[in-house]
Amino acid sequence: MTAVLQVRRARVLIRLAEPDQADEALSRAEDYVRASGDRQLVPFILNYRGFAALARNRSEEAIAPLQQSLDLFRKDPTQQALAAQVMISLASAYYRLGRINDARSLYEQAFRLSLPEDRHLALGHLGDIFYSEGDFTNAARNFRQAASLAKGRDQHYYFEWLANLATTLIDRGNCEEAERVNREVLQTAEDISNVHEAQVNQGRVEACLGRYQAAEPLLRQVTASREGDQSFVFDAYRALARMYTQMGRTESVKPEFESALALADQTSGKLREDENKLSYLSSLIALNQDYVDFLMSRGDAPGALAIAESSRARLLRERLNLPSSRTHRHTVGEYCAAARAAGVTFLAYWIGPQRSYLWAISGSGFTSYRLPPETEIRRLVEPYQSAIERGGPLRPEETAAGAKLFEALLPAAVRKAGARYIIVPDGPLYALNFETLPVPGERPHYWIEDATVALAPSLDMLLDRPARPSRARSVLLVGDAAEWNPEYPRLLHAREEMQGIENLFPAVERKVLAGSEATPSAYLQSKPEDYEYIHFTAHATANKNSPFDSAVILSQGPAGGKLSVRDVLNTHVDAELVTISACHSAGARTYEGEGLVGFAWAFLESGAHGVIAGLWDVSDYSSPLLMRKLYAGLKDSRAPAGALRAAKLDLIRGGKYADPYYWGAFQLYEGTLEGWQAKAPAPVRISSVPRPRR
Repeated sequence: MTAVLQVRRARVLIRLAEPDQADEALSRAEDYVRASGDRQLVPFILNYRGFAALARNRSEEAIAPLQQSLDLFRKDPTQQALAAQVMISLASAYYRLGRINDARSLYEQAFRLSLPEDRHLALGHLGDIFYSEGDFTNAARNFRQAASLAKGRDQHYYFEWLANLATTLIDRGNCEEAERVNREVLQTAEDISNVHEAQVNQGRVEACLGRYQAAEPLLRQVTASREGDQSFVFDAYRALARMYTQMGRTESVKPEFESALALADQTSGKLREDENKLSYLSSLIALNQDYVDFLMSRGDAPGALAIAESSRARLLRERLNLPSSRTHRHTVGEYCAAARAAGVTFLAYWIGPQRSYLWAISGSGFTSYRLPPETEIRRLVEPYQSAIERGGPLRPEETAAGAKLFEALLPAAVRKAGARYIIVPDGPLYALNFETLPVPGERPHYWIEDATVALAPSLDMLLDRPARPSRARSVLLVGDAAEWNPEYPRLLHAREEMQGIENLFPAVERKVLAGSEATPSAYLQSKPEDYEYIHFTAHATANKNSPFDSAVILSQGPAGGKLSVRDVLNTHVDAELVTISACHSAGARTYEGEGLVGFAWAFLESGAHGVIAGLWDVSDYSSPLLMRKLYAGLKDSRAPAGALRAAKLDLIRGGKYADPYYWGAFQLYEGTLEGWQAKAPAPVRISSVPRPRR
């Protein structure tokens, strides 16, 4: 049998759910390539290697061969339609791993390059993305169009788009129409993924129509399966939990959620790359949201907090060798004891599409609060944040929006003048610096005057991370880079900022990499693990589609001029504090459960106990003054949270840089409770400073 026939046979075998036999056929084709030197089949072989990995539900394993295949097809202008087919497979791998933006981009490119008979693939998969975003109207439209295009051309995908249409109709509450569509799929579905999705849909339809005895065995059949796409297994567990809730069988609900989360742990453990683990865990958020909602509805706020915490910072904990919060859940009593010892109040947020929650924990007690749904919170956060980033005094309507946000997020019972807070944010709250919220009343002011505030990825990580041994206060300064790209002009005040910090430390306690010496290679070779403080003054780029490719822009060296998040993750540090005085250095993309992924996250994962990073474009004028005051406080043995707050308040007192645009960009991210044992500061009253206008 010729090599071409072996490749064609592999394609058929994959469709027949026989990926092992397909791999054998592809190996025979590879033998021919090696023996003959004829490499025309290589991109096809790589494509089907990736396709076979997808059929085994090994999405991460599929990426490398698919990307290699795509690169080869792209080089040939006559093969763009084939390149589009590979784009669709690669996008499917990204989609399954939760890398939605990467998947969307590839599907859109594929739609433009595809032959007419293949366009249903890109159209239908874009419908998947609409569905994942909760846009059921556009999802249903795409699925209907995709099914119409596939009918008579590709029966496999015709039934897949019908199945997806049925799912969307159920979620819209059109159960009778969904049953009609799904019946056709059940009667003629031709592979395991169609069967599982159709069974879940039929079980959901039966439950929706009150036919519970028919629904249960259908859903149980799917949960027992370990073949094909495991997302349908999670859907079946969720459907069973919802059905038991409707039936009043509340004792049966928790086991369904716990079984689903245990399966998620097993699947995540098989992934190797951090970025894929992040995306995969983020894709499970709906499961956790359902579980939290159920527990809160039953009055079990401590249990709901435990589930929320078990979903947070899982990769950070893994990299730091901390116990898994899925198997070691802290009690409310332990949280209260930790808050009491540190003299802080923990504020843990959970933002959901229907309901949001705040759990407030202090040394004296635990309280939960119901908050508005995500859409309402986002409608307040985004315009207020945009107003701050614009710079200048806030307009009256912007101040009013901020005050409304303040009262929505911080109930009166949790607000105490002079108190200290560690906040675990969620969803749109990662873009917000709580210190900048305007406090309404007779004397309007920003919350920073009343409170010391830091963020944390999770409460469990704060409790479990051991304290660092005391060490000499040394500093590594990196920045004032030489310009090598007009997109990143030399920062006018970078040298001033670095010298202001440098002058605070004796020569034996500092190392300075400035100008042409400030290269990524020089930083990596400087033994950053030896320093108590690490400070960058530079430009930064935040890559939303691929956060691991975000970079601090330094001088050109042997390996280029960009220090990437990947570089940081591969370099251990043991600093009390890392400061990245750069625009958007905190990150640009939020992963559900892990938070804002950027340099703050990367340095915490690499061993830093605290990170200060920029949420928005940082002013090159005010930063030197802020940073000099910050490090002066650190040299006087202040903890990072208190030193940063004091530096910001000094800017506010000065008047010139009193607007939150200048001081609010810098956010402290804590990975430990170390340094929070000091006495809480008294509230500050600043009478001569411009206030947010009402």
